[in-house]
Amino acid sequence: MGISRISALEIFTNSSDLEITIGQEKGGGKFLIGIFRGPGHNFKPILTSGPFAEKFEDAVEAIGNTLTSIHDVVVKEFSNPSSIPSQYLNPGGHEIDQSKILNPDLISRILNELRQHKVASTYKMLATVG
Repeated sequence: MGISRISALEIFTNSSDLEITIGQEKGGGKFLIGIFRGPGHNFKPILTSGPFAEKFEDAVEAIGNTLTSIHDVVVKEFSNPSSIPSQYLNPGGHEIDQSKILNPDLISRILNELRQHKVASTYKMLATVG
């Protein structure tokens, strides 16, 4: 499952406005995943898959690996002041506010929500945090 740089940046920088879902084919078939923007963007799809996972936990793991990879790659981009994302989104080279990006704690919360509800809505999760 590939993801474009712009989609990775959209997920990374809009972590408080995402809906992440795990679906399943009818009749107990394979699982599929989707990452969408929140209701303010009419649940615009950012990343979706066809049915691929035999087990629910494999779909959760795929989302975890995807989000962790996005985090790692984009953080690395931001550490290079000459990278285009860094110049555009952080031109002063300031420390990034972890509460405004996709971070390891949020990834963990997303995965826990998925395991419980098959849906993780960060716009709801983060709205309840002080």
